[in-house]
Order: sequence, then C-alpha cells, then structure tokens
Amino acid sequence: MSAIGSLRGVLLPALLLLPLLGSCRGRPTITEENDPPFVFRSLDLRQQDPGGKPAWELTSPEARYDARRRVIRATQPRGIIYQKGQPVYRLEADSGTVLNDGELILLEGTVRLRRTGSDPVLISAARVRWLPRKEQMDLDRRPSAVNRRSRLVARRARFRFDQDRLELRGEPRLEHWGRPFDPFKALPKDPPEAVLTVTKADWNPGSGRLQASGPVRGRRGSGRGSASKKDDPKRPAQTLTATALQGNTLQQTYLLKAPVEVKDTKLKAVLKAGDTTILAARRTVRTQGCDMRRPGEDLRADSCIWNWSTNEVEAIGSMVYRRTDNDQITRGERMKGRLGDGGWVQVTSPGGRVFSQFRVPKKSRPSSPPSQRRAPEPIRL
Repeated sequence: MSAIGSLRGVLLPALLLLPLLGSCRGRPTITEENDPPFVFRSLDLRQQDPGGKPAWELTSPEARYDARRRVIRATQPRGIIYQKGQPVYRLEADSGTVLNDGELILLEGTVRLRRTGSDPVLISAARVRWLPRKEQMDLDRRPSAVNRRSRLVARRARFRFDQDRLELRGEPRLEHWGRPFDPFKALPKDPPEAVLTVTKADWNPGSGRLQASGPVRGRRGSGRGSASKKDDPKRPAQTLTATALQGNTLQQTYLLKAPVEVKDTKLKAVLKAGDTTILAARRTVRTQGCDMRRPGEDLRADSCIWNWSTNEVEAIGSMVYRRTDNDQITRGERMKGRLGDGGWVQVTSPGGRVFSQFRVPKKSRPSSPPSQRRAPEPIRL
C-alpha cells in the first residue's frame, strides 16, 4: 500500500494519515508487516515551545513514513532552530530519520548548523542525535565549530539550545588563525597560528565565551603571522602549559590559570608566571609574576608583557635583571627590551634611580722596559 501526498503538522503522523486512508482499497489496517511505507512529496514538521512560540521546524522534499514502526525517513532535511521565538540556527543534512513521532531525530551525512549575523558560526558533524524535547543535540564523528578566527574540535560534543552552549569532550582542541576568514567556506590553507588542547571545554557560540579544564597544552608556529613552511611542526616556536583556560573567542582574549610556563625554542627562553592573559589580536602575553630566563640573561619582576611577534619584553615592578657578562645586576621599577642576540635593554625608575652593579676583571699591567741610561761623554784632552 502506498500513498503520495504532503505530510504537514506537529509530529502527529497518526492523525495526519487519516485523510489518506480513504485511498487504500481492501485494506482494513495499515499495520501489516508487508505494507510498504507511505511516500510523500514533502515533509513539514513544526514544534512550539510551552509559550506558543516556534521552537523548531524540519522540512524535506521527500519522506517515507512507516506507520507500524512510527518512523519517518527524510531526504536532504532542512530545518530552523529558534531561541525565544527568533530563528538562530539553520540546519541541513544529507538524510534524517524521525523516530517515535519526533521524540528522536537522527541526522547523518554532512550535518551543518549555521548561525548567521555579524559573528557567523558553523557547527558540523557527520552524525547528530537530536532530542527536541530536551533541546539538545549529541554530535559525533568529527564534530567541530568554526567562527571567523578559530575552530574548536573534539571527539564528541553536545549542543544545548536552551543555553546556547556547546560542550566538547574527548581531547578538545582550540585552533586560532591571525587573519579572519569566512567560516562557511573552506578553512585557510595556512596552518593555525596557535593550538591549545584541554581536557574538556564549554563554548557559547553567540557570546564567544569559553571555559576549559586543564591541563592546558599549547603550541605556536612561527614568530610572525601564520606558521611558516620552514617551521618544523615537531619543534614549534613556542610551547606553553597551564592548569585551566577561560576566555572569549570573539574578543580573542584568553586567561591561563597558574602556574604557567612558556618556552621559546628559537630564543631558548623560558617564562614562568602566575595567571597569564593572552591577547591574540596583539600577539601579546601579560603575566602576573614574571621569571624569564635565557642563556646569559635572567629577568624577574612583578609582571611582564611579552610580544611574541617582535620579542619585545616589558617588566614592571621590583625588576631585577641579571647578565652573566661582568656579573651585571640591574634593579629598577620598569624595564623595556628585546630578546635575542641583538637585543637592547632600557631601564627606568621613578625619580631616575636605577641601581646597576658590575664586576670588572682585573687586567695585569705590562712591565715597563728598563730605562736606558745615557753613555757618559768621553774624556777629551
């Protein structure tokens, strides 16, 4: 038995099929095992929230309904997910299965959720398990979320619509690019400028808020812009560790919780600090507490600002700078300089008081040649 028509309503297939039963001749029921499913030209399912506002809708150009199993199979489903009655996410997939009159919806293939506006976001996966009543989706098989400058990936994820929160589990990873791009198109060909891995992460696509549990491990490619082709991925320019991470992907600001350690393999520098703020747009790190060391140099201060692109460093508060050469020790309230063999250092202090101590090696004086005496004048008669 088959029927061709249109399926529309609020997930009540049993009621919707009543007008179609008149076309079934000689069949007293539609629950026999040999009955083929109904084929419809289109599918249009809608659901409202308790306040009567639209919650979500799902359409398809072709759908098959199995009345005995209460299963709807849809081709190329498209949908809209609302928040407070306003459309926020647009959904698309290769195929979909609606079970138990809409209690569960399975989406497979290339599943995409698009959030448009000034800060567009694309959430995607190869398989999605959607529970409309709980307002949540479970994503697996390469789930990811992309905005203009970053991408979040994990082994699995759960999206809670009522809280606009994406929960990433299974080795979540944050990738950041220095230049903006269109999240609805292919990712940039250049590798990400920085990569951070955490234990678990919660991200709000609308606000950009990110909360992650550690340990946090990060790496960055080259010193300028995106990673250079000459950079060895096994030996990144900088690596870091921290206990936790929080920040905002839209503002490109991240807070690393203490203790924090940053290593620069090119400069052979190590920075140990307390809570550290990363200003990704400025390529700058700001620390609470500062202990920076590299061969021949040692810097300590109450806080430090390090620009990893220019290698400029500014130390503020109770600054002590040591150099192995001549056992130099310099103390002041503020120091500016640049790391590297050709770097420079400028130390200032309120009132112009700067204390420096050097040790000058003693040099042995060369022995003076013995004075030459004049020969006496010869005696003349």
